[in-house]
Amino acid sequence: MKKVLSVFLFLFSFILMRSQFTPTYTGKPIYQIITKRAGVTLGNIKVELFPNIAYYHTRNFDSLVNVHFYDTTAFHRAIPNFMIQGGDPNSRHGAISTWGFGQAGQPTVNAEFTVAKHLRGRLSAARSSNINSATSQFFICVANNPNLDGNYSVYGQVISGLNFADTIALCPKMTNYTNTPIQKVEMFITRIGSNDSIPNAPILLSPPSGTVNIDTTVSTQLKWNPVNGAVFYHLDVSTDSMFVWDVIRSVNLTSLSYYLNNLNSSTEYFWRITANNGGRSSQSQVWSLNTRSIGFNSNLNTHNLINPQIIVYPNPSKGIFSFLNLEKGNQILIYNINGKLIKELKINESSLNIDMTSNSQGNYIYKIFKNKTELKSGTLIVN
Repeated sequence: MKKVLSVFLFLFSFILMRSQFTPTYTGKPIYQIITKRAGVTLGNIKVELFPNIAYYHTRNFDSLVNVHFYDTTAFHRAIPNFMIQGGDPNSRHGAISTWGFGQAGQPTVNAEFTVAKHLRGRLSAARSSNINSATSQFFICVANNPNLDGNYSVYGQVISGLNFADTIALCPKMTNYTNTPIQKVEMFITRIGSNDSIPNAPILLSPPSGTVNIDTTVSTQLKWNPVNGAVFYHLDVSTDSMFVWDVIRSVNLTSLSYYLNNLNSSTEYFWRITANNGGRSSQSQVWSLNTRSIGFNSNLNTHNLINPQIIVYPNPSKGIFSFLNLEKGNQILIYNINGKLIKELKINESSLNIDMTSNSQGNYIYKIFKNKTELKSGTLIVN
C-alpha cells in the first residue's frame, strides 16, 4: 500500500511541477543534450524545437526539461542509418527489458502530423501503435527516413553535434537486446536559449503577377524560390485579395511549386506563399492571375470538351470527394504523386462519393475516362 501511495504522490508531484511551467516562445527554443557513457562525456548535441509546427510536443519536451526529467535517462535504442531513441524513465534504474515501454500515468501528447519531413538530424516523437500515445520518448534521425513522414510528429532538429548521434547509433550493442548499447548512454538536457530568427520572405517566380488568359482546362504551375531554413511552405489562393473569404486553397508544402486546377473562368485569383522555419514565418507579396472567359478562342483538345460539366467538390477536403454529372460506364482512376494507381472505380450512377480519409494528407491525381477517352483530370487535395 505504501508503494502504491508513493507512486501516486510521485506522479501527482510530477504533474504539478509540469503545470507550473507555461512556456511562451518567441522563436525556436534551444537545448543542450550532454551525452555520457560510463560517466565520461561522449559529446554535446544541440537541438532547436519547432513550436510553430508542433506546439504541444514542444511544450511537453520543454516542461520535462524544466523539471530535469530527462537527466540520467538513456538512449536505449540505437540503429545505424536510422535513428537513436531515448527519454524513457524506465531507463534510469529499471530492468533493461522494460526500457522503451514507458511508465503508466505519463501524460500523453496528441499527434501533430504535418508535412515536415524526417530528414537527417530531425527530432520526432516516439509512440506506440496509438497515434496519440507520445510521452517523453523522442528520436533523432541519423538518416533521411521518408517512410516516417506523416506518421510521426516532427518537432525539432539538431543544429550541432549530429556526429555524436552517429557515434551512439554505431556503438556496440547487447546480444539479447540487439538495438541497445552495451554501455548505457545517458543524457542530461538543459534549455540554453532561443533562435529568434525570421525566415526571409519567399520570392514568387511564376506565373508573373497580373498574368491573364490562364487556361482553366489545364493545371497552372505556381513556383517560388527556396528560403534558407524553411521547414515547409504554406500556400493560400483566393478570389479575395485580403484572403478573408473564398480561400480555395490553403495547403502546406515542402516543394517549391504547386499545380493549381479546377479554376473558374473569367475570374481573378490571388496567391501568396508563407515560409515557416519552425519558430516564425514570413509572407511573400500577393500576386494575381486571371482566367480566360468561356468564349476565348484556344486550342483545346477535343476530349476536354466532351463532358466539361463534371464537378468535383469539396476540393480540398478532409478526404471525402463528391463527383457529379457522371455517366454510367465512366471510369475514375486515382494516382498518388509518384504515379502509382491507388483507386480504380467504374461508375454506375451519375454521382459518386470517394472516401480517401484513410490516405495520407497531400495531393492525388484523378482521371475520368469514357471508352478509353479522357474526359477530365485534376488534383484531389486531402487536408
